[in-house]
Amino acid sequence: MEIKGIDVSKWQGNINWNEIKKDGTEFAIIREGWGKKSPTQVDKKFKENYENAKTVGIPIGSYHYSYADSTDDAKREAEFCLENIKGMQFEYPIVMDIEDRTMLSLSNRQRTDIVKAFCLEIEKAGYYAMFYCNLNWLNNYLFKDELIGKYDLWLAQWSVGVPSVSCGIWQKSDKGVISGISGNVDLDIAYKNYPEIIKNKGLNGFSKSSSSSSNPSYFTYTVKKGDTLWAISERYLGSGSKYKGIKSLNALNSDTIYPNQILKIPK
Repeated sequence: MEIKGIDVSKWQGNINWNEIKKDGTEFAIIREGWGKKSPTQVDKKFKENYENAKTVGIPIGSYHYSYADSTDDAKREAEFCLENIKGMQFEYPIVMDIEDRTMLSLSNRQRTDIVKAFCLEIEKAGYYAMFYCNLNWLNNYLFKDELIGKYDLWLAQWSVGVPSVSCGIWQKSDKGVISGISGNVDLDIAYKNYPEIIKNKGLNGFSKSSSSSSNPSYFTYTVKKGDTLWAISERYLGSGSKYKGIKSLNALNSDTIYPNQILKIPK
């Protein structure tokens, strides 16, 4: 299985997601932010890219660029990431990006423990955790045997025909050119059906389907363009003013919803 994707951030500017989809892009990993909590460290294109990718039906994941210098730092970065993605749904993993040169002053033990600490917090919150690095970092700056197998690897290895090590996602180039993006973009290949895995496990904001409950207290609804919580509540609960029940059931911290988002609707 090889699924074609890209990863993007504010550096790709204004993206035409319709054109991206027409050009054959099957998934995208979107940068959410970097470092510890700060309003200036959320990618300014994150929400726009999230909403527009959802609108055209491109499955997405998200990555957080790390500067952590301790496990406590890594936990705070993970908390910041989780705060920024709360109430959203992702068909691909939530990724820790470890590659910053400031972290080279640390030991392999410290860097490896930092990856573990970040990914553990992501998993505890109900998300599919993954880590990103290039081949040099994997071989020389991390205890890779402690990470591979425990967490999926997104490997950056450019200008080769195939990745040197087994990975869940391979970033094969930083010089990609596709319709809908001005300039270069990273090109990726996924080797797993992440949307199926994540949805079946009920991770990343999705509800786990359970055969043990033949009569659940809710049904699911896929949000369409133009929908609001008030309108959905009016349609299915008989009154728009009951929309807070939908918010509570889905643990939403705002009234904002997105096309293709799956909501639980109380019966």
